[in-house]
This record gives sequence, C-alpha cells and structure tokens, in this order.
Amino acid sequence: MSETTNQDDSVENDLVQNRSVESPPSVAPTMRLSRLGLIISLSSMVAAGLAVYALFPSSIDGPPLPVEVQIGNEPVMTTSGVGAMVTEVVIVTNVSDHDIPKLTLDINGQYLLLQSSPLKVGETLTMPQSVFTDKRSSQRFDAFKYDVEDVTVTGQLPSGARGVSKFFFSE
Repeated sequence: MSETTNQDDSVENDLVQNRSVESPPSVAPTMRLSRLGLIISLSSMVAAGLAVYALFPSSIDGPPLPVEVQIGNEPVMTTSGVGAMVTEVVIVTNVSDHDIPKLTLDINGQYLLLQSSPLKVGETLTMPQSVFTDKRSSQRFDAFKYDVEDVTVTGQLPSGARGVSKFFFSE
C-alpha cells in the first residue's frame, strides 16, 4: 500500500509542477480609440457628408418621378357629397407606364399630403389645397393667405427607389 501511495504522491507532484510551469494565456494588444480620436473621426464623417451634399444637391433627392403638376381652380365634391364647389387645387397626373405607390405631395416645403392608394397609370389626382396640413402642426394650408411657390411630389419607382420631382410656380 505504501507503494501505491508513493505513486499517487508522485502523480500529484507532477500535476502541480506542470500547472506552475504553464503560464496563463496571453492576450494580444488591441488598438484603442481615444476620445479625441473619436471626436475627430465623427467630425470628419459629418464634414464629408456635407461636402457631398454641397457638390451634388439635386442627386441626393433621388431620380425624377414621372408626373405633371398644375395648380388652379377646379370644382371639387363637398364633404357632404352633395354638389361641388370651385376651390384652389393641386392637380397631379401620372405620365409613366407604371403605378406610383407611396405618393406624397408637399406645398412650399411645409404643407404635406400623404396619398394612401397608388396613382394609377394615366390617372389624375385633383386635391384641394385646403387638405394639405402643416408638418409641425395640424394647421391647414390657406390659399387666400399664401401663394403656392413650389410643389414637391415623391413616390416609389418600380426599382424600389424613391422618385422626387419639384415644380416651381410664380405669379
């Protein structure tokens, strides 16, 4: 039995010696970004984005949307559904060979209208200017107070890209 005990002790001593010989795993040094480096890199990204926008402002919006826009006075059905009333309107016509979903109309960069149904091929949409609402509040566009300076129309093209066309009106 003493021989077995001696063998067990020698195995334990070998294990203890092997553990002390093995060093802990070393970790490779990693690069670290300082606070100043982070600020400089973020600032340069913002500056590069602004520089691209300044050089190519029209290409940032997207490809043109194939629509025609007119403003004028047209009869529009009243909310009660009985009769029509002549009012200031925005008229949008789809001149493409495909439907235009996700259509939005924007008057003077401030008053917005979202069209839920797609504008079909050749379809004309006549919308009273009074249904356009301010982006920041629920105030409606007042054609007697304000002139329509521009109308921006956006919609989804068949490629999935957003098409944008801006129409300017001067009196």
